[in-house]
Amino acid sequence: MTITLRPATEADAPSIARIATAAFADSLSPLIFPRSQLATATVTEADLTADEITWRTSMYIKRMREGKPCVVAVQVDESTGEEKEILGSAHWQKPGPEGPEVLGVEVRPATYDKDMFAKVVERFTAKDKETLGPRGHEDYWYAILISVDPKQHRRGIGRKLLNWGLEYARKEGRDAYLTATDAGVPLYKVCGFQSMETYDCYGVPLTSMVWRLDKNQQ
Repeated sequence: MTITLRPATEADAPSIARIATAAFADSLSPLIFPRSQLATATVTEADLTADEITWRTSMYIKRMREGKPCVVAVQVDESTGEEKEILGSAHWQKPGPEGPEVLGVEVRPATYDKDMFAKVVERFTAKDKETLGPRGHEDYWYAILISVDPKQHRRGIGRKLLNWGLEYARKEGRDAYLTATDAGVPLYKVCGFQSMETYDCYGVPLTSMVWRLDKNQQ
């Protein structure tokens, strides 16, 4: 078996969403799908997981339709060329101002906390501007979300997904930027990112990280 990268399609969105849901189960997910709902007799952990996958699936499709590049790492049978499974994904945003939002795609299950999600996005945006200036990440290749199946760690998948975007940054003479959970910080440092600030996002520690082209010339 070998691991290769290819552009994601909308048909990949459910698989990508399942991986992201598992990858962020101990960090950002409980903010957006609060576990306090488990105190009721009508909501189970399985319900929250299923609802998060539904929401994430719609968000991946929405971002693809907005023109934000998404790449998946897939396991391929070398003898047949057949794809076996998706192992991870990276969703990037190209430099430039935010384009028009695609409406009518996002699905918001009843267990989704839209107010908290809005607060998290607001926190991200404010920290982006504190770190990078008033334009935020507009001048950077921005990694929106990188996730790897937790069962597939230590196979170099995260590095492959990260390097996909960094290669575009190199070709365009740009720096790159991302916000990392604690689990991702070690990989990003190895790949040349510098920690700018670690801050609290409603109980979840996050780190703003920048990859500078002039410090990562090959």
